[in-house]
Amino acid sequence: MKAAVLHQLGRNPVYEDFDAPVPNSENEVLINVKAFSLKNLDKGKAAGKHYTSYPSLPVVVGIDGAGILEDGTKTYAWGKTGMLAEQALVENGKWAIIPDRLDFETAAALPNALVGSDAALLYRAGFQPGQTVLINGATGFTGKVAIQMAKLRGAAKVIVTGRNQAILEELKALGADEVISLSQEDSAIIKQIQESHAQTPIDIVLDYVWGHPVELILDAFKSLPPRRLKIVTIGNMAGANISLQSALLRSTQIEFLGSGIGSIPFADIHNYMEQELPKVFELAAKGKIKIDLEMTELKDVETVWSQTEKPGSRIVIKI
Repeated sequence: MKAAVLHQLGRNPVYEDFDAPVPNSENEVLINVKAFSLKNLDKGKAAGKHYTSYPSLPVVVGIDGAGILEDGTKTYAWGKTGMLAEQALVENGKWAIIPDRLDFETAAALPNALVGSDAALLYRAGFQPGQTVLINGATGFTGKVAIQMAKLRGAAKVIVTGRNQAILEELKALGADEVISLSQEDSAIIKQIQESHAQTPIDIVLDYVWGHPVELILDAFKSLPPRRLKIVTIGNMAGANISLQSALLRSTQIEFLGSGIGSIPFADIHNYMEQELPKVFELAAKGKIKIDLEMTELKDVETVWSQTEKPGSRIVIKI
């Protein structure tokens, strides 16, 4: 079979022939892969920079994907073998059914973004309908999904921040009620957050950037009357560290949480994939979730692996 094969950590995988996987137990099922979403997780693992590692090389890369089982069922699944290949092995029954009306490419791209947005909202932030959500750094692919899921889950108001002014304006069509440009002076950003909070108190911050933008949010809240606020950090594009004074936490009701593979219990991830993901797939099939994809083919994997995706989009490899 054709596959994206990694020969050395830190090098790009190459398009070549590789032995097709063979199920060796009733717990393994063969899937014909049709689409794969290229993510930082996949790149990090291939670079040897992720806490999970490959037991040996060469190996087919790719964590998850969408395809067809031998009985014709359309599914999304995590692979027991590399998913960036014509065929892979998946665990029997451990998949989400893809509706007939939903294309493989969308089904491959949505789940990772949902874990970094919808699952964070549900399992880490404890979101309740009627709450107000601030999405900090919302112009990326996952941030765009977060806006739509917050609205679909019943958020009373969604406020977004970002630097790309053109994309910020586009976010209104996805459900953002208010946009705050991070390109303004710090004082203007703080004032706008405070004014927005005065109109509709903010309950949850989903943060994709960390660094100085989070410090501005903290500055905005330190002079306001104490009110419970959960800040869930998911990424650190603006910096890995912040300056945080002990007195701030003692004088406010701000809670910090993280959301990632290590912080969301496996039982919650399993529940999300089994119970929630099929529902989201149905919403996408009905056109209620919009995403931007850049399509390419498996044969171009070596070049595409190093390619920078367009702001707010996701690269999907068709197989």
